[in-house]
Amino acid sequence: MARFCTSCGAPLGDDAEFCTACGAAQNPSQQPAANAQQAPANGMNMNNFTEAAGAAAQNAANAVKNTFDGVSLNSVKNAMNAENIKNVGKTKDKNVIIGLAAAVLVLILVIIIAVSAVGKPYTKPIDNLFKAFTKADGSALEKAFPDYMNEYMEDRMDKSDKKYDSVSEFYEDGILESVQESLEDEYGEHVKISYKVKKKTTLKKKALNDLEDDAKDVYDNDDVNVTKGYELKLKVKVKGSEDKDEKTMRIKVYKIDGKWCIADMSDADFDD
Repeated sequence: MARFCTSCGAPLGDDAEFCTACGAAQNPSQQPAANAQQAPANGMNMNNFTEAAGAAAQNAANAVKNTFDGVSLNSVKNAMNAENIKNVGKTKDKNVIIGLAAAVLVLILVIIIAVSAVGKPYTKPIDNLFKAFTKADGSALEKAFPDYMNEYMEDRMDKSDKKYDSVSEFYEDGILESVQESLEDEYGEHVKISYKVKKKTTLKKKALNDLEDDAKDVYDNDDVNVTKGYELKLKVKVKGSEDKDEKTMRIKVYKIDGKWCIADMSDADFDD
């Protein structure tokens, strides 16, 4: 059956993807920009978005590959001059159209990758806290706390009868080994803690100011800048070789001097 351009009516070959007369695409359903833009429009959460974005990127790449079949790369490159780009709305040169479609695709894929890579930086101290508890990892606990707390603990460490080489070691010996033992007594060996953020509430400016005052009064540091904070409601799962449990936990995290931290363990409470 003869084929004709859907835009200008010129006769086409059976496998033509673009009109040789006006340059119009003959299979709009395969246009890469349309496919790629579907990724973030489904109301999905971030955990599912990365997978969907990857699928959209692959579909878009396949569409471009199909579109480029039989097209010379040099012809596209040579057509992408300033004059053609300036008159893009009027051009009928299929090479210009293909070149711009490729540029748009690259931009879309960059955006998809950037968005899918964005995590939740405010949960990083929680990750470090649970790692510290389950692994008795003092360096993880040090990362979870703000610098002024670690400096204060270092002063206490220096005054201790027992000598430590680092704050991390001090945390391990003084706090974390007993926490790990308690977890293993209750849940068995190889305890793992996982969680999901169920709710996030922004802390008011007063709470941030109060934390700055605490840093000054309790830790003798008047150069602390707290710029943001959240109270997070978590669904926490604890699982070991002998038992498992699921609890609801509320914990406050703060952005202190540009770093997300847990500033006070009293801010971490389990719901009854």
